[in-house]
Amino acid sequence: MDSTAYDPATDGWQIVTPSGLPETANPLWQRGAEYGFAARPDHANGRGVIHGGILATFMDHTLGLIVRAATGGGINLATIQLDLHYLAAAKPGQFLVGAGEITRQTRSVVFVRGTLRAGDTAVIAATGIWKLLAPPR
Repeated sequence: MDSTAYDPATDGWQIVTPSGLPETANPLWQRGAEYGFAARPDHANGRGVIHGGILATFMDHTLGLIVRAATGGGINLATIQLDLHYLAAAKPGQFLVGAGEITRQTRSVVFVRGTLRAGDTAVIAATGIWKLLAPPR
């Protein structure tokens, strides 16, 4: 999906404010349990494709939001493992959509997997483990 011609709001997406992402990765969009962002030219590396670090940041944040929603939203959490498989390049102008699911949950950790897509193309497949933290004292 070319984000220069695509307005996410017309498809039911809403901006998440504040998103918790670094300013360079904003705005973050949400539609149900999916999260999206418009890849911009300043996200690109020297080869003209979206930098893997930008994609990793977005995927980490997306899966963390999925864990947060599954645990009721009020629990502090931290990524303790994130495994990414880069499947295809993403390009400036594309609207990227991340989604995922909880695969297992214990009292203290949550296992999650997800994908990042540009239209019908899978860009990243990811799995991760999030630690549920006690509130600060």
